[in-house]
Amino acid sequence: MKNFFLILISLVILSCKNSNNSYAQEEKTHMELHEEMDKVDKEYSKFEDQLTKLYAESENNPEKVILKVDSLLLLNKQETDKYKSQIKSNIDESLHSFKAEIFYRLGKYKESIEELETNDYKSGDAAAAYAANYVKLKDYTKAKSFIDSIGNYISDYSLGNYYESIGDMTEAIKIYNSIKQDKSIKHYTYYKLALNRLEELQKTRPKLLDEIYYPTGNPSFEISDSDNENRAKIFKLMEELPENQDWAGTGIIESPQENDKNYYWVRVKTQQGKEYNYYIYQQTFEIKYFDIKKNKLITLDEWRKSK
Repeated sequence: MKNFFLILISLVILSCKNSNNSYAQEEKTHMELHEEMDKVDKEYSKFEDQLTKLYAESENNPEKVILKVDSLLLLNKQETDKYKSQIKSNIDESLHSFKAEIFYRLGKYKESIEELETNDYKSGDAAAAYAANYVKLKDYTKAKSFIDSIGNYISDYSLGNYYESIGDMTEAIKIYNSIKQDKSIKHYTYYKLALNRLEELQKTRPKLLDEIYYPTGNPSFEISDSDNENRAKIFKLMEELPENQDWAGTGIIESPQENDKNYYWVRVKTQQGKEYNYYIYQQTFEIKYFDIKKNKLITLDEWRKSK
């Protein structure tokens, strides 16, 4: 019996040791994977910095930059570096898109389309770029087909531009009005552009667009007025509240960009299915509890005493 217990204890120790070893090995593998990913990200960041500089240079010397882009495309094709090789397709796509954008600015619309066709992707920003070229070529049927396949943040604004380009001011105004009414998209750069177009079209003698918005691939261009820093701080504050420790999910229901107020409405759900609503003020980050049933705001102390 004594030998049995010794064997049993040995097995338990060995099992724990193996379990610890297994966990340690998994953790090591996980960390190594992150290190590898960080190295790839670092290489892509270097490329984006280079691309940003080329965009700036192309403002004054577009033809010269096209030659530089051709050289970079060739170098990228021959790349064998372990980390750079993992982003070859991304770099290739970005460089061809950049060339297409330069050609568009130069009025070389067919050449721009040829560059876009080096990639199979024909939705999103690429579709908007195709549409912009076909509008300039006055092939409105093709332009419309690409606008219908954009399917991202720029879809409606591009459609409004399209209607202007074909002289349908009534439809353009409808589109821009719908954009104006949607406060959830106020943070996008094109929101203000849509308001500008609406103001122009309401003039006695408006000047209609003869082009649609061409989305740039410049890494330095912000498509929205982001408040990521505030949101990150809000999520951290929510994690620290004792009521939210059994956290299951956090969502921002409204933000100042949408409600034109000075607060974020934040909802936290716990693993037990409980739901807490808070208002967090933009400038001070003061937190108040929002009682939905009573439609009443109270301080955290008042809320805790009432529970």
